[in-house]
Amino acid sequence: MMSSLPVLHRRTDTCAAPKHLAAAIGTLLSVLLLLAFAAPALAQTAEDASVAVLPDAPRPSLAEAQSTGPAPSAAVRQSGTIVAPITEKYIPDGVQAPPLTAADKIDQTAHDLYTPASFIGFVVAAGYSHIVRGQPNYGADRAAFGQRIGAAAIRDTSQDVFQGMVFAPLLHQDPRYYREGDSYSVPHRLLYAITRPLITRDDDGHQRLNSSLLLGYASAAGLTAAYYPESNHNLHDVSSTFGASIGGAALGFAFREFTGDATRLIHRHHTEGQ
Repeated sequence: MMSSLPVLHRRTDTCAAPKHLAAAIGTLLSVLLLLAFAAPALAQTAEDASVAVLPDAPRPSLAEAQSTGPAPSAAVRQSGTIVAPITEKYIPDGVQAPPLTAADKIDQTAHDLYTPASFIGFVVAAGYSHIVRGQPNYGADRAAFGQRIGAAAIRDTSQDVFQGMVFAPLLHQDPRYYREGDSYSVPHRLLYAITRPLITRDDDGHQRLNSSLLLGYASAAGLTAAYYPESNHNLHDVSSTFGASIGGAALGFAFREFTGDATRLIHRHHTEGQ
C-alpha cells in the first residue's frame, strides 16, 4: 500500500508498541462485538427505511449479461441465467447479481473479511511501508515488520466493516464490484476499475458517489489513532492513510478486473492441451 514519507526525528518508544497493538486489538474487537449485537437492528432499520422511501419500487437485477465466459463455481443457474451467490463480492461479467438486503450486506462483508487474498494484501502493505520506512512508524527490525502486518490487518478489517456493515446498508448502496469483461477495451476497463472507489451503484442499480466506501475508509483512517504509534497521531498522517487506502482500493479493483482474463487464458490453454 502507498504511504507517506516518514517524519524525521521521531522518537521510538519500544515499550509503547505492544501497548498500542493491544489497544488496537481491543478497539477492533469492541467495534466488531458492537456490530454483532447491532446487526439485526441495523438490517431491519435499513430495510424499513427502504420500504418507506420506495413502497412500490420493484427489485431489478443489478447486473446484465455483457459477455460469455466461465461461470464461477459457486454460481447457480436459474431459468438458464447464471446467478452469483449472495456472498460473492466480485461479480464476473455475464453473471447476474441478486439484490441485497441490509442483512445480506452484513453477511457478505463478514464472509469476505479474511480470505487468502486478504492475508496477501496484509503482507504486501506491511512490506511496502517497511521498505520505505513509512507509517505506521514502528521501526525497522523484524518485530516492527510484525507490528506493521498487524496494523494492516486491523486497518483493512475496519475499512470493510465500516463500509459493508455500516454505511452500505444505511446509504442503500451496493458494495460489490461488477467486472466489465473483455467486451470492452483495456483502457476503458482500466479507467472503470480505478474509478470504482469514487463511483458505485445504489440498490436500484443507479450510479452514485461511493459514499459508503469513502466514509468507511475515512472512519478507518481515524481509528488508526487507537493503534498507530503516537508520532502518527496527527491530521497529516491520518489524511495520508486515507489517501493511500483509496489508492490501494483502486489498484485492487484493477487487479480484480483483469484477473478473469488470466484465468480464462489458463483455462483455454489447459483445454487445448488435452
